[in-house]
Amino acid sequence: MNRQIQNIRKKFVLEAEFIGWGRKKSGQKAVELAQKYDKSFLLLEDGFIRSVGLGDDEAFSIVKDNIGIYYDATAPSRLEEILKSYDFDSDTDLMQKAREAISLLKTCKISKYNTGALELPNDLKTDTKKVLIIAQTAGDMSLQYGYGDEVGAKQMLLQAIEDNPDAEVYVKIHPDVLAGKKASNIDVDYAKRHCHVIEENIHPMVLLEAFDKVYTQTSQMGFEALMLGKEVHIFGAPFYVGWDTPGLHWHLPDKIKSSVLARRGVTRSVEELFAAAYILYSRYYNPYMREETDIFDAIKTIHKYRTLEMENSKAAYVFGIPALGGWSWKKRMLNAFISSGDNRVSICKTLTQALRKGLDPQSRIYIWGRKSFEDVESYAKEHGIPLYRIEDGFIRSVTLGSDLTRPYSLVVDSRGIYFDPTRESDLEYLLNTYEFDGKLLDRSRRLQRYLVEKKLSKYNASPDRHIELPGHQKQQKIILVPGQVEDDASIIYGAQGMSNLELLQKTRELEPDAYIIYKPHPDVLAGNRKGDIPESLARNYADTVITDVSLDSVLELCDEVHTMTSLVGFEALIRGKKVTTHGMPFYAGWGLTRDFRECQRRKRKRSLDELAAAAYILYPRYLHPDTDEPCEIEELLREIEKEKKRYTKDQWYRLRIDVRNWFSRKGQLILKLLLGEWERR
Repeated sequence: MNRQIQNIRKKFVLEAEFIGWGRKKSGQKAVELAQKYDKSFLLLEDGFIRSVGLGDDEAFSIVKDNIGIYYDATAPSRLEEILKSYDFDSDTDLMQKAREAISLLKTCKISKYNTGALELPNDLKTDTKKVLIIAQTAGDMSLQYGYGDEVGAKQMLLQAIEDNPDAEVYVKIHPDVLAGKKASNIDVDYAKRHCHVIEENIHPMVLLEAFDKVYTQTSQMGFEALMLGKEVHIFGAPFYVGWDTPGLHWHLPDKIKSSVLARRGVTRSVEELFAAAYILYSRYYNPYMREETDIFDAIKTIHKYRTLEMENSKAAYVFGIPALGGWSWKKRMLNAFISSGDNRVSICKTLTQALRKGLDPQSRIYIWGRKSFEDVESYAKEHGIPLYRIEDGFIRSVTLGSDLTRPYSLVVDSRGIYFDPTRESDLEYLLNTYEFDGKLLDRSRRLQRYLVEKKLSKYNASPDRHIELPGHQKQQKIILVPGQVEDDASIIYGAQGMSNLELLQKTRELEPDAYIIYKPHPDVLAGNRKGDIPESLARNYADTVITDVSLDSVLELCDEVHTMTSLVGFEALIRGKKVTTHGMPFYAGWGLTRDFRECQRRKRKRSLDELAAAAYILYPRYLHPDTDEPCEIEELLREIEKEKKRYTKDQWYRLRIDVRNWFSRKGQLILKLLLGEWERR
């Protein structure tokens, strides 16, 4: 617990001399020391929207209380003070936020913990009148300090049965009990003899929707039931009783009720209770971005990563990359991106091989890039198996992908893939349909500024340095022509096989008086991919050829970029440069570029902020370089910036990386040759 408190210190500014956790020993000690030395104390506790998983997952929220703690009904708390004194009637903005947040919680199905199934089992999909009893964990602090023992769980169960002779009565077991981490406060065997017991881990918001009445002692699910408009019976004193709230029935001895009401006793609606507890009392933190946030971002982020976790829980079969067993660097990378729990990625060459490995309708199929597997695609369609195409994202790594450097981003596309304009992709669909809110656009602008200020792009190994342009005349327009890998799928599908030389020739034809810089693709320069133009030939159309320098250093000099489908065009846009496209990259056709090709599906005009939000924030997945855990792009960029500085300034570190990459390439080549020889035999 001490380590958890230290982590909280790093997340929030905590202004108190003594800090502890709720009513646990550390919290009791903090209060004791504060009283002894006449200092301030602060008690911490998990918030009401905590995490994707259970208590082992990083928390999205915390409450800070310098009076007591919300679940202790025996003494005042800061939440009580807020509920007693805050002028909710005059704060219309707060109440509007509360209503919007409640609606978002219902829509996204978000609770304190969010691991449960989002679909009811068949036996609960009936029109029969149903009553739910919510069990808690034995020894729960909220039971101990919330008068949970005054009536008791067994008596609550019997009362629910007696009150509802015409209904089916169910008991919901706590997820920590189902996970084997804690014991239940209700004797499960006893409950089974008297009513139905739900032992499946069903998400609280999904489960509550199926019931007419809810019985609990101090569970937060009682309040969530109120939010859903259910009749709620309480056999304890959680934070939401004692406020004369409609729909709530309180079952405690009058003496205890009077004690609690003496401190509470004012009338509060469900929305006001929510506004106080979830907004005014709670603080939010996004562990995927490592920064403070608000309730709306917390809900959306939990929803996003829970959805990802659920997708990744399905067996994954990947086609289109070399199946080199333990030597496959892409297999290890894919495990981090598209698998979770005990699920692992199976890399397959053929459909037959995948079927032998266990491919079934519950699986997921992934195909690298735009490679064609007609039998696999037909099988997926026939059996209703989701099929995705995958590719590196737009912020990839420090060194090159052809060096077999582990990527930090991946796009997983259910419709097509972003570089193929012959069919719709998820990115194109986003840009045609998504309604970008102000907060997301603000985030997009901050992200673009960061990329420009820190000189970050897809690859980040080339050094930043000043460039001299021999022969450049003052006022002469400067155009960058970035080379590409000519056998890359984006050229085949997005530029109809146009070559780097043809691009240079076309640019010179269009801009005879411009100063043209040609920058070969780094993978081509490294000798790993196709697309080389002899420098003597390139200089027939370009004024200079620039190689070992960062993209930012070149873009700083340029007025315009001419490209086929290169990501450089997109990176130029966010640096305020004009862009002309000779193919159909994902960023063309939205009114931001001059285009020589057209895509009829791209119907909307989009701002640069919207384009960047879709391409950098909404579309890809990111992994933290140190932990291999999911993260948001902002956190990844901070880590890439550190790695880039080390790679470009520490020659020994750079040497180690370059040697590792060299051996990786050679090892991969040897394995391919050996496998090819084996297959021929």
